[in-house]
Amino acid sequence: MKRWRDIIFDNNVEEHYHIHVGMRIIKTVIAVFICGLIGWLRDRDGLNFFSMIAAVICIQKSTEATIKNSFNRFAGTAIGGVFGVAVLFMETKLHTQQFMPLYLLILALLLIPIILVTLAIHKPSVSSFTCIVFLGVTVYHVSDANPYTYAVNRLLDTVIGVIVALIINLALPGHATLRAAEQGAEPPAPDEKSEETAKKP
Repeated sequence: MKRWRDIIFDNNVEEHYHIHVGMRIIKTVIAVFICGLIGWLRDRDGLNFFSMIAAVICIQKSTEATIKNSFNRFAGTAIGGVFGVAVLFMETKLHTQQFMPLYLLILALLLIPIILVTLAIHKPSVSSFTCIVFLGVTVYHVSDANPYTYAVNRLLDTVIGVIVALIINLALPGHATLRAAEQGAEPPAPDEKSEETAKKP
């Protein structure tokens, strides 16, 4: 077994790595701010907490990774949303929240089929996000509100976060793009020895 320090701390960091505010951090900050602003404009009493979470998760180092991750989040949102709406529909008929331990047990057990569905469609990386969407729809549901309106709003929040993250990552350059541009703007100086060798017959 590895030493506890190797388990807790990441030792795979590159040697030349140094702490700095990179483009991924900047993109994440911008995306979260925009999601919060959209939430404030939609509902002055809320700040789109779920869209902020989706934006933080979706922002990746490269555009390709963000596009793939965004598609996965859409799939996770759809699966978690379907299960969440089904639970809320069941709640309107059975009123299981009157005995909260039973309701919580049902939610916990339903995580099993949710995870199995993500594995069945070969998207294991979406499992955790799908469970987050499902729990966000079911746990934070206010009993005196319309459950379907609540579910649609929570799903819309998540979709907004994914779309904002995708647009931000497409609009702003990534670290690799900036690095390539810097290298192209400042070409390396020619080697003097190579020039002398070229001049010789």
